Formats: sequence, C-alpha cells, structure tokens
Amino acid sequence: MRRRRMYLATAVMAAVTLVVASVPAEAAMQEDRQWREVFSPDGTITPMLLPKERATTSSLSQSTLAAAAVVTIQNTGPSNARFDLVIVGDGYTSSEMGTLRQHAQSKWNEIAATAPWSTYRNSVNVWLVEVVSNQSGVDNDPYQGVYRDTALDMYFWCSGIERLLCLNETKAQQFASQAPGVDAIVAVGNTTKYGGAGYPSLATVAGGNAQAGRVAIHELGHSVGGLADEYWTAGTTYTGGEPSEPNVTKSSSCSKWASYLGRSTPDGGVIGCFQGGHQYNYGIYRPSSDSLMRNINKPFNLVGLDVMDRAIRSKISGGTTTCTGYQSTRTDSLASGATAYQPDGTYYYSTASGTHRACLDGPTGANFNLHLQKWNGSSWATVASATSTGPDETLTYAGTSGYYIYQLQAVSGSGAYTFGYTVP
Repeated sequence: MRRRRMYLATAVMAAVTLVVASVPAEAAMQEDRQWREVFSPDGTITPMLLPKERATTSSLSQSTLAAAAVVTIQNTGPSNARFDLVIVGDGYTSSEMGTLRQHAQSKWNEIAATAPWSTYRNSVNVWLVEVVSNQSGVDNDPYQGVYRDTALDMYFWCSGIERLLCLNETKAQQFASQAPGVDAIVAVGNTTKYGGAGYPSLATVAGGNAQAGRVAIHELGHSVGGLADEYWTAGTTYTGGEPSEPNVTKSSSCSKWASYLGRSTPDGGVIGCFQGGHQYNYGIYRPSSDSLMRNINKPFNLVGLDVMDRAIRSKISGGTTTCTGYQSTRTDSLASGATAYQPDGTYYYSTASGTHRACLDGPTGANFNLHLQKWNGSSWATVASATSTGPDETLTYAGTSGYYIYQLQAVSGSGAYTFGYTVP
C-alpha cells in the first residue's frame, strides 16, 4: 500500500467542506499546522487550523510524461495569443479516457458559462492531458481506508476534511506542462463525490460531480485575477499595510474602486464600502455585500468581474482587446476628438434586468474611451464608463430594463475600431 499525505494544499472545497487560503497573519501558527478556509453547503467559508502537508520534489521521467497524450478540447488559435487552460485527470484507467474527456468537457462548460469566461470562451484554448492511472477512482472514496494506485495520488479526507480533494501538485504541474501553453490548471478526479481543493498553481475538482466546477471558478479568481477572499473571521482586526489585491482595502473611503461606487453589481445591490474581508472582521473593506470571493454560489462582483476580464484579456493577442464572443459587433472609425454612438448611431432597448457588457478595440497609440448611458425619462445619464489611457476598453454594468446607448470618444489619436456588446 503506497504513500502519500505529503503534498501541500492551499485548499478549497464547497459542499460539505472545502479549503483554500490562509487566515490573519497575526494568528498564532503552530509549526506543523496552518489555517485553511472551509466551505459549507451554502457556500459560506469558515477557517480551520489543519495539519500542514509537505511538498514533494519528485520528478517524473520523460517517458512517463510523453506517454500522456494531449487532447484538444478547444483550440481557438496560437498559444501566444490565447488563454491556455489545461485540464489533467487522475484515477482514470486506459479504458476510461472517454469518461475523462466527458468530465473535462463538463468542467470547461461550467467555467465557460460564467462571466467573464463566457465573453472570452472563443479565445481560450482548452487542453486535456490524458494521464492514465493503474486503477480507477481516488483514495478514501467512498470511505476512508480505500486506496487506489493513481498517477497523481488524489485523495479525499485531506488533513482530516472529508471532501477536501488533494493530490501531488508537482506531478500535476509536470503533466500539465506537456500542453502547448499553460495559463491555468484544473485537475479532475474520477469520482462523483462532491469535493475539491485549491493550490497555488491549480484547482482540483470531482470530475463526475455536476456542481463541483464552482470550486475551480473560485480558485481561478485567485490564480488568474489575483483576487482576495472577501470573507472574514469574527473578532479579527487588520493592522497591516494597504493590501495589493484589487478587491480589498484598508481605506474606509474605498477610493481603490472609486469609479465603481454606487454602480449596480451582478452579485446584488451596489458597489460600496463594506467592512470585513481578506479574512479580517475589522480594519478592512470589500466592494460588495456578497460575491463569488465570499460565497462560491454567487457571481463575481463588478470589481472582481472587471479584474478577471482584464487578466484573461491580457493573455489574448498579447493583451490587446479582440472583442470576440459578444452578441453584436460594429466596426467604424473615429477622428481625434470625435464622438460616436452605438449601435449604429442610435439606442437599444433592454427588456430585462441583467448585465450589459461591451468591448472597444481601438487603433494602436490612440486613447479611446467608452461610456454607457441610460435614458432617465428626460435625458441620457452615464451609468458606466471605461476610461483608461489606451485604445482598448471593456465595460460591465448590471442594470434594469430600459433604453441604453453607448458613447465612444476619441480623446486622442484616430483610426478604425471594433465595438462589441451584449445585452441581458
């Protein structure tokens, strides 16, 4: 009987339990233990002090790595101009590669249906590395004491948490490196039991469970967008410097996301300055009452959504905006200092509440801005703006039904542009 329980996990899990980041720095850490966040069935998060796992430095042979075929789930273009998501499997035998493919496709479908991945799904490459295991399934499934010989050593009951699904991170990284490009990694296990975990470099999910993909989506918020968790531990107070993460701040004015204040947000309500976040109860603020970074059953709030949008887009076409994946697109040109209105010089009507998304791809060297306006009964009022100093902009707005129009401005420079937009 083999080995394991020696692999590092910054874990996440959601259903009965799940684990991921560290809690307050001043919390007393025992040398052999560390804090992990545990997700409850309703998506809320509670920190737990769990035993540390040791990282392994084992290296797989080139022949072992070469034996794992790389299968295309989706190829939208060259890796240097696309976001590359790599899926690796564990606990699938040679006769179960079809099952692995089904599980991988299902997890990508769930990710791709979630904003902002839904906007860029046609600019993401998805590679599946067919890792073959000697035995089917994962350890401690359906109960503790069941062991299987698998390639990535995946197992439930990690650190004593039933649904925390850990693995050998080093091996998973080595297999993933066989893909043409690697921007994010998701490891799927051959199990129907709800579970998962988050590591610095990847997320694990139960391949055969239809809801487990939310774990990966939350973890991609950390690894792709650099977002902080927005939950807190009761009674704790933040005393450090200004956090580097874009969705938490120690400033009670929340000037870090000043341009978003008062705007509707997909997770409900409006963007504001809500005390609590980054695992602390006091002395720290988050943008919204609830969001995916606090509860995995929620969508990203507007701040996190735009951060993720920029992070994904930065991998596509060298960071330029391609405006693909939108319901409608328009092309035209603007002279320096000029203003245009889209679609086609007029407005559109949204019959339902929901998220409006737009993209502007302007000429190199120009400074183009993008504004969304809504008719308030007597005039057009700007409800959302994207005003970077470059030619490309993306904009997201959660609004009610009504009449809307986009205003495009050439602050400096001139040339052709592509404009894409999606309505609720």
